[in-house]
Amino acid sequence: MRVLLVQSPSGRGEPPVFPLGLAFLAGQLEGHEVSALDMSVDPSDRLREAVTGKRPPDVVAVSLRNIDDSSYPDTWSYLRPFESMLGTLEGWDGTLLAGGPGFTINAPEIMRRYGRIDAGVAGEGEEILPGLLNDPSGLRRSRALHRAAPVDLAAIRPPDYSILPLGPYDRHFGIGVQSRRGCAFGCTYCTYAFLGGRAFRCRSAASVAADIGSIRSLGGTRFMFVDSVFDAPATFFHELIGPDPGISGGLEWGAWIDAGIPVEDIDSMAAAGCRKVDFSPDAITRAGMRRLGKTGDFRSIVRSVLRARSAGMDVGVNFFSRSPGEGFAALLAKFAFMVSARLLLGYRHTTVHIGTIRVYRGSRIAEEMKADGRVPGDCDFLDPVFLPAGGASGLLLGAFQALRRTRHV
Repeated sequence: MRVLLVQSPSGRGEPPVFPLGLAFLAGQLEGHEVSALDMSVDPSDRLREAVTGKRPPDVVAVSLRNIDDSSYPDTWSYLRPFESMLGTLEGWDGTLLAGGPGFTINAPEIMRRYGRIDAGVAGEGEEILPGLLNDPSGLRRSRALHRAAPVDLAAIRPPDYSILPLGPYDRHFGIGVQSRRGCAFGCTYCTYAFLGGRAFRCRSAASVAADIGSIRSLGGTRFMFVDSVFDAPATFFHELIGPDPGISGGLEWGAWIDAGIPVEDIDSMAAAGCRKVDFSPDAITRAGMRRLGKTGDFRSIVRSVLRARSAGMDVGVNFFSRSPGEGFAALLAKFAFMVSARLLLGYRHTTVHIGTIRVYRGSRIAEEMKADGRVPGDCDFLDPVFLPAGGASGLLLGAFQALRRTRHV
């Protein structure tokens, strides 16, 4: 069967992100004729050419990675270019299957909103997709939403990184490597547990090293671990950054890590080739962190950022403008941290982002908001719901955002 795997377009100029989910799916489709298209890299006429050519696909499987960019107050919706892409497929007499993380979060609503979708897969598709492809006509007739259980990571085949040229993704750490799924931390705003389960499911370190070897053999020079928290569980983390099997081998890489990571582990990451780390404390006070389900404190943020920069890594730190349990003084502290970190640690190598909590279905905070009446009980959170800063905090953040827009015009 001819299967075209498509990453939905972003609809604007953004650093492209390699469709790792589609690569995992491609790795499971032995015996099928598989091709891939990333519409954030290739224009829409490529999709039209694919479905109207001499050998059109029998099935187009589209991955919707994100619903929107979580930006407030100007939110970019990825559903608009997704809808435009679906319009390109009008008149094509084949089966359209939708999936991906963004789709999974709001699968019933997206299925209802977009009638062109023949069937959907909510969850991890590596085990269910091959079976569905055995009966594409029945799949199309059903318009069913198939809910997939978390897969056994030891039982599936590795991702096929050869489905697309790696060049467009290499520059901005856009090639992903996944060493585990799920998350045990349960931050109140996060959907990782909803998507992958409330515990870490780890691949073997040898399989992760093999993925990195595949990227290297295909010409990639850097990659990003897409795991929720790279330094947990600690035993698996140390196995990955150790010498055997290890992840060294000449490639630069980045990861999201906890701000409370021991400083010696940061040194070990640097020795293993890590050149970029991101921290997501989100709050700056201990009380704010606890309200978000975070551990650590301000001292651990400072200590880890200093150590990472001294090890030669680029560093990103993410805060929320309004974190439960924090007010105007905390926001001032976040701006002070932003200015001092960028001035003292290198403007080009240190990034501090102050965003706004975008509430998604499947997060703990979404359920809390429905329970206490802040949103209607039937709110599906497909259209953006935020926790914006108010009062003096809102005025300060608005002034900062206006200044930044002026600067980037």
